Amino acid sequence: MAPTTKVEDRLESGHRLSHPPPGDEVLITGVSGYFPDSDSVVELQENLFNKVDLISGDPRRWKLAHPEIPQRTGKINHVNKFDASFFGVHYKQAHTMDPMCRILLEKAYEAVIDAGVNPKELKNEKVGVFVGACFSESEKTWFYEKMQVNGFGITGCSRAMLANRISYWLGVTGPSYTVDSACSSSLYALEHAFRAIRDGHCDSAIVGGSNLCLHPYVSLQFSRLGVLSPDGRCKSFDNSANGYARSEAIVVVFLQKAKDSRRVYAQLLHAKTNCDGYKEQGITYPAGHIQKMLLREFYEECSVPPQSMEFVEAHGTGKTLIFCKL
Repeated sequence: MAPTTKVEDRLESGHRLSHPPPGDEVLITGVSGYFPDSDSVVELQENLFNKVDLISGDPRRWKLAHPEIPQRTGKINHVNKFDASFFGVHYKQAHTMDPMCRILLEKAYEAVIDAGVNPKELKNEKVGVFVGACFSESEKTWFYEKMQVNGFGITGCSRAMLANRISYWLGVTGPSYTVDSACSSSLYALEHAFRAIRDGHCDSAIVGGSNLCLHPYVSLQFSRLGVLSPDGRCKSFDNSANGYARSEAIVVVFLQKAKDSRRVYAQLLHAKTNCDGYKEQGITYPAGHIQKMLLREFYEECSVPPQSMEFVEAHGTGKTLIFCKL
Protein backbone atom coordinates (compact mmCIF):
# COMPACT_ATOMS: atom_id res chain seq x y z
CA MET A 1 0.00 0.00 0.00
CA ALA A 2 1.48 3.32 -1.06
CA PRO A 3 2.19 5.81 1.73
CA THR A 4 -0.19 8.76 1.89
CA THR A 5 0.97 12.29 1.22
CA LYS A 6 0.66 15.19 3.66
CA VAL A 7 -2.16 16.63 1.56
CA GLU A 8 -4.08 13.34 1.65
CA ASP A 9 -3.60 13.09 5.42
CA ARG A 10 -4.84 16.66 5.81
CA LEU A 11 -7.91 16.00 3.68
CA GLU A 12 -8.67 12.79 5.55
CA SER A 13 -8.44 14.60 8.88
CA GLY A 14 -10.75 17.36 7.62
CA HIS A 15 -13.22 14.79 6.27
CA ARG A 16 -13.37 13.16 9.69
CA LEU A 17 -14.05 16.50 11.36
CA SER A 18 -16.84 17.43 8.97
CA HIS A 19 -18.60 14.04 9.06
CA PRO A 20 -19.64 13.40 12.67
CA PRO A 21 -21.72 10.41 13.76
CA PRO A 22 -25.46 11.08 14.27
CA GLY A 23 -26.06 13.25 17.30
CA ASP A 24 -22.54 14.71 17.37
CA GLU A 25 -23.20 17.40 14.77
CA VAL A 26 -22.07 20.83 16.03
CA LEU A 27 -24.95 23.32 16.16
CA ILE A 28 -25.25 27.03 16.88
CA THR A 29 -27.91 26.98 19.59
CA GLY A 30 -27.62 30.42 21.17
CA VAL A 31 -26.54 33.87 20.04
CA SER A 32 -26.32 37.35 21.50
CA GLY A 33 -24.52 40.54 20.61
CA TYR A 34 -24.12 44.28 20.54
CA PHE A 35 -23.67 45.90 17.14
CA PRO A 36 -23.35 49.56 16.08
CA ASP A 37 -26.41 51.32 17.53
CA SER A 38 -28.12 47.90 17.62
CA ASP A 39 -28.62 46.19 20.97
CA SER A 40 -29.50 42.76 19.59
CA VAL A 41 -29.31 40.58 16.50
CA VAL A 42 -32.96 41.36 15.78
CA GLU A 43 -32.37 45.12 16.01
CA LEU A 44 -29.35 44.83 13.72
CA GLN A 45 -31.47 42.88 11.24
CA GLU A 46 -34.14 45.58 11.26
CA ASN A 47 -31.58 48.35 10.79
CA LEU A 48 -29.92 46.54 7.89
CA PHE A 49 -33.22 45.78 6.16
CA ASN A 50 -34.19 49.45 6.55
CA LYS A 51 -30.78 50.54 5.21
CA VAL A 52 -29.90 52.55 8.29
CA ASP A 53 -26.38 54.00 8.22
CA LEU A 54 -24.88 52.68 11.46
CA ILE A 55 -21.54 54.48 11.05
CA SER A 56 -21.66 57.78 12.93
CA GLY A 57 -19.35 60.71 13.50
CA ASP A 58 -20.60 61.72 16.94
CA PRO A 59 -17.89 62.17 19.65
CA ARG A 60 -19.00 59.34 21.94
CA ARG A 61 -15.53 57.79 22.04
CA TRP A 62 -13.12 60.72 21.74
CA LYS A 63 -13.12 64.46 21.11
CA LEU A 64 -9.72 64.64 19.45
CA ALA A 65 -10.14 66.50 16.15
CA HIS A 66 -7.13 65.28 14.18
CA PRO A 67 -7.18 65.70 10.40
CA GLU A 68 -5.80 62.19 9.82
CA ILE A 69 -8.28 60.37 12.06
CA PRO A 70 -11.59 59.49 10.38
CA GLN A 71 -14.23 60.44 12.91
CA ARG A 72 -16.90 58.12 11.52
CA THR A 73 -16.91 54.73 13.25
CA GLY A 74 -19.51 52.18 14.22
CA LYS A 75 -20.26 52.47 17.94
CA ILE A 76 -22.15 50.12 20.23
CA ASN A 77 -24.30 51.37 23.09
CA HIS A 78 -23.97 50.89 26.86
CA VAL A 79 -20.18 50.57 27.02
CA ASN A 80 -20.20 52.08 30.52
CA LYS A 81 -22.98 49.84 31.91
CA PHE A 82 -22.27 46.71 33.94
CA ASP A 83 -23.98 44.81 36.75
CA ALA A 84 -20.87 43.89 38.72
CA SER A 85 -22.66 42.24 41.64
CA PHE A 86 -24.60 39.89 39.34
CA PHE A 87 -21.34 38.57 37.89
CA GLY A 88 -19.56 38.47 41.24
CA VAL A 89 -17.05 41.15 40.27
CA HIS A 90 -15.57 43.43 42.96
CA TYR A 91 -16.47 47.06 42.33
CA LYS A 92 -12.79 48.04 42.21
CA GLN A 93 -12.21 45.34 39.61
CA ALA A 94 -15.20 46.54 37.59
CA HIS A 95 -13.71 50.04 37.36
CA THR A 96 -10.43 48.72 35.94
CA MET A 97 -11.87 45.98 33.73
CA ASP A 98 -11.66 46.11 29.96
CA PRO A 99 -15.15 47.01 28.66
CA MET A 100 -14.81 44.12 26.20
CA CYS A 101 -14.47 41.75 29.15
CA ARG A 102 -17.53 43.16 30.90
CA ILE A 103 -19.74 42.99 27.81
CA LEU A 104 -18.49 39.53 26.80
CA LEU A 105 -19.63 38.27 30.21
CA GLU A 106 -23.10 39.69 29.60
CA LYS A 107 -23.35 38.37 26.07
CA ALA A 108 -22.08 34.91 27.06
CA TYR A 109 -24.83 34.73 29.68
CA GLU A 110 -27.46 35.83 27.16
CA ALA A 111 -26.26 33.36 24.51
CA VAL A 112 -26.50 30.44 26.95
CA ILE A 113 -29.96 31.56 28.03
CA ASP A 114 -30.94 31.94 24.37
CA ALA A 115 -30.03 28.28 23.88
CA GLY A 116 -32.60 27.34 26.54
CA VAL A 117 -29.89 26.42 29.05
CA ASN A 118 -29.67 27.60 32.66
CA PRO A 119 -26.04 28.78 33.13
CA LYS A 120 -25.98 26.98 36.49
CA GLU A 121 -26.32 23.69 34.59
CA LEU A 122 -22.87 24.25 33.07
CA LYS A 123 -20.93 24.31 36.34
CA ASN A 124 -18.08 21.75 36.36
CA GLU A 125 -18.97 20.76 32.79
CA LYS A 126 -16.44 20.57 29.93
CA VAL A 127 -17.50 23.80 28.25
CA GLY A 128 -14.81 25.57 26.26
CA VAL A 129 -14.55 29.35 25.94
CA PHE A 130 -12.87 30.75 22.83
CA VAL A 131 -12.69 34.50 22.23
CA GLY A 132 -11.32 36.30 19.19
CA ALA A 133 -9.84 39.73 19.90
CA CYS A 134 -7.06 41.79 18.38
CA PHE A 135 -6.58 45.15 20.09
CA SER A 136 -7.56 46.07 23.62
CA GLU A 137 -7.69 49.82 23.38
CA SER A 138 -8.28 50.30 27.10
CA GLU A 139 -5.34 48.26 28.39
CA LYS A 140 -3.00 51.04 27.23
CA THR A 141 -4.81 53.46 29.51
CA TRP A 142 -4.82 51.26 32.60
CA PHE A 143 -1.33 49.82 32.12
CA TYR A 144 0.61 52.90 31.04
CA GLU A 145 -1.36 56.08 31.69
CA LYS A 146 -3.52 55.81 34.82
CA MET A 147 -1.65 56.29 38.08
CA GLN A 148 -4.54 55.14 40.30
CA VAL A 149 -3.25 51.55 40.45
CA ASN A 150 -5.45 49.40 42.68
CA GLY A 151 -4.05 45.94 41.99
CA PHE A 152 -6.87 44.91 39.67
CA GLY A 153 -5.44 46.22 36.39
CA ILE A 154 -3.71 42.98 35.34
CA THR A 155 -6.77 40.79 35.91
CA GLY A 156 -9.02 43.43 34.41
CA CYS A 157 -7.22 44.23 31.17
CA SER A 158 -5.25 41.10 30.30
CA ARG A 159 -6.68 39.77 27.06
CA ALA A 160 -6.48 36.23 28.45
CA MET A 161 -9.21 37.29 30.87
CA LEU A 162 -11.67 37.89 28.01
CA ALA A 163 -12.17 34.12 27.95
CA ASN A 164 -10.94 33.17 31.43
CA ARG A 165 -13.39 35.46 33.22
CA ILE A 166 -16.33 33.72 31.52
CA SER A 167 -14.99 30.28 32.46
CA TYR A 168 -14.39 31.43 36.03
CA TRP A 169 -17.86 32.89 36.50
CA LEU A 170 -19.65 29.88 34.98
CA GLY A 171 -17.34 27.40 36.72
CA VAL A 172 -16.67 25.46 33.51
CA THR A 173 -13.57 23.33 32.96
CA GLY A 174 -13.05 23.21 29.18
CA PRO A 175 -10.29 24.99 27.22
CA SER A 176 -10.35 28.75 27.76
CA TYR A 177 -8.23 31.20 25.81
CA THR A 178 -8.21 34.28 23.60
CA VAL A 179 -7.16 34.06 19.95
CA ASP A 180 -5.47 36.94 18.12
CA SER A 181 -4.97 36.57 14.36
CA ALA A 182 -5.83 40.19 13.52
CA CYS A 183 -9.00 40.61 11.44
CA SER A 184 -9.67 36.87 11.35
CA SER A 185 -9.52 36.37 15.13
CA SER A 186 -13.17 35.47 15.67
CA LEU A 187 -13.10 33.05 12.72
CA TYR A 188 -10.08 31.31 14.24
CA ALA A 189 -11.88 31.18 17.61
CA LEU A 190 -14.86 29.53 15.92
CA GLU A 191 -12.60 27.00 14.20
CA HIS A 192 -10.81 26.18 17.46
CA ALA A 193 -14.15 25.67 19.19
CA PHE A 194 -15.45 23.44 16.41
CA ARG A 195 -12.31 21.29 16.46
CA ALA A 196 -12.26 21.14 20.28
CA ILE A 197 -15.81 19.75 20.33
CA ARG A 198 -15.18 17.29 17.51
CA ASP A 199 -11.88 16.12 19.08
CA GLY A 200 -13.47 15.62 22.51
CA HIS A 201 -11.69 18.41 24.38
CA CYS A 202 -15.05 19.89 25.36
CA ASP A 203 -18.73 18.99 25.03
CA SER A 204 -19.92 22.49 24.11
CA ALA A 205 -18.34 25.89 23.57
CA ILE A 206 -18.91 29.58 24.05
CA VAL A 207 -17.37 31.53 21.15
CA GLY A 208 -17.00 35.29 21.21
CA GLY A 209 -15.69 38.01 18.93
CA SER A 210 -15.02 41.52 20.20
CA ASN A 211 -13.76 44.88 19.02
CA LEU A 212 -14.09 48.34 20.53
CA CYS A 213 -12.74 51.58 19.05
CA LEU A 214 -11.86 53.48 22.20
CA HIS A 215 -8.53 55.16 21.52
CA PRO A 216 -8.09 57.69 18.68
CA TYR A 217 -4.41 56.84 18.18
CA VAL A 218 -5.24 53.28 17.13
CA SER A 219 -7.40 54.71 14.36
CA LEU A 220 -4.54 57.11 13.57
CA GLN A 221 -2.18 54.15 13.12
CA PHE A 222 -4.63 52.44 10.74
CA SER A 223 -5.11 55.69 8.87
CA ARG A 224 -1.36 56.17 8.35
CA LEU A 225 -1.12 52.55 7.21
CA GLY A 226 -3.42 53.67 4.40
CA VAL A 227 -6.31 51.27 5.00
CA LEU A 228 -9.01 53.61 6.35
CA SER A 229 -11.46 55.48 4.17
CA PRO A 230 -11.03 59.26 4.68
CA ASP A 231 -14.80 59.77 4.52
CA GLY A 232 -15.52 56.89 6.90
CA ARG A 233 -17.54 54.95 4.32
CA CYS A 234 -16.75 51.38 3.39
CA LYS A 235 -17.29 50.81 -0.32
CA SER A 236 -16.22 47.19 -0.65
CA PHE A 237 -16.21 45.62 -4.14
CA ASP A 238 -16.69 49.07 -5.69
CA ASN A 239 -14.37 50.89 -8.09
CA SER A 240 -14.45 53.88 -5.72
CA ALA A 241 -13.27 51.85 -2.73
CA ASN A 242 -10.62 53.79 -0.83
CA GLY A 243 -10.42 52.05 2.54
CA TYR A 244 -12.76 50.76 5.21
CA ALA A 245 -14.48 52.22 8.27
CA ARG A 246 -13.66 50.87 11.71
CA SER A 247 -16.53 49.54 13.77
CA GLU A 248 -17.37 47.98 17.09
CA ALA A 249 -19.20 44.75 17.84
CA ILE A 250 -19.25 42.18 20.62
CA VAL A 251 -20.94 38.91 19.70
CA VAL A 252 -21.19 35.50 21.38
CA VAL A 253 -22.55 32.20 20.08
CA PHE A 254 -23.11 28.96 21.99
CA LEU A 255 -22.15 25.71 20.26
CA GLN A 256 -23.57 22.35 21.30
CA LYS A 257 -23.79 18.83 19.95
CA ALA A 258 -27.12 18.03 18.31
CA LYS A 259 -27.96 15.40 20.93
CA ASP A 260 -27.61 18.01 23.71
CA SER A 261 -29.37 20.93 22.01
CA ARG A 262 -32.73 22.39 22.92
CA ARG A 263 -32.96 24.73 19.95
CA VAL A 264 -30.96 25.30 16.79
CA TYR A 265 -30.12 28.24 14.55
CA ALA A 266 -27.75 26.44 12.19
CA GLN A 267 -25.39 23.52 11.85
CA LEU A 268 -21.68 24.19 11.66
CA LEU A 269 -20.61 21.79 8.91
CA HIS A 270 -16.90 22.51 8.85
CA ALA A 271 -14.29 25.13 9.71
CA LYS A 272 -10.84 25.54 8.19
CA THR A 273 -8.14 28.20 8.12
CA ASN A 274 -4.63 28.60 6.79
CA CYS A 275 -1.86 31.19 6.50
CA ASP A 276 -0.51 32.78 3.33
CA GLY A 277 3.10 32.56 4.46
CA TYR A 278 5.71 34.75 2.80
CA LYS A 279 4.69 37.17 0.03
CA GLU A 280 6.96 39.51 -1.86
CA GLN A 281 4.33 42.27 -1.77
CA GLY A 282 4.40 42.40 2.04
CA ILE A 283 2.74 40.89 5.08
CA THR A 284 -0.57 42.74 4.66
CA TYR A 285 -1.21 41.44 1.13
CA PRO A 286 -3.26 38.28 0.53
CA ALA A 287 -1.99 35.37 -1.52
CA GLY A 288 -4.79 34.43 -3.91
CA HIS A 289 -3.42 31.02 -4.81
CA ILE A 290 -3.16 30.01 -1.13
CA GLN A 291 -6.74 31.11 -0.47
CA LYS A 292 -7.84 29.19 -3.58
CA MET A 293 -6.18 26.06 -2.20
CA LEU A 294 -7.94 26.56 1.15
CA LEU A 295 -11.36 26.81 -0.49
CA ARG A 296 -10.73 23.77 -2.70
CA GLU A 297 -9.68 21.65 0.29
CA PHE A 298 -12.53 22.97 2.42
CA TYR A 299 -15.24 21.95 -0.04
CA GLU A 300 -13.60 18.59 -0.67
CA GLU A 301 -13.34 17.81 3.05
CA CYS A 302 -16.97 18.58 3.86
CA SER A 303 -18.28 17.02 0.61
CA VAL A 304 -20.24 20.13 -0.36
CA PRO A 305 -20.13 21.08 -4.05
CA PRO A 306 -19.43 24.82 -4.43
CA GLN A 307 -22.18 25.03 -7.05
CA SER A 308 -24.76 24.29 -4.34
CA MET A 309 -23.88 27.37 -2.27
CA GLU A 310 -26.70 29.90 -2.06
CA PHE A 311 -24.53 32.73 -0.79
CA VAL A 312 -20.99 33.41 0.37
CA GLU A 313 -20.22 35.90 3.11
CA ALA A 314 -17.07 37.77 2.19
CA HIS A 315 -14.70 39.92 4.20
CA GLY A 316 -14.06 42.92 1.96
CA THR A 317 -11.45 45.37 3.17
CA GLY A 318 -12.91 48.28 1.25
CA LYS A 319 -9.75 48.53 -0.84
CA THR A 320 -8.76 46.61 -3.95
CA LEU A 321 -7.96 43.52 -1.88
CA ILE A 322 -10.66 40.95 -1.22
CA PHE A 323 -10.56 38.09 1.28
CA CYS A 324 -13.27 35.44 1.04
CA LYS A 325 -14.28 33.57 4.16
CA LEU A 326 -16.92 30.96 4.90
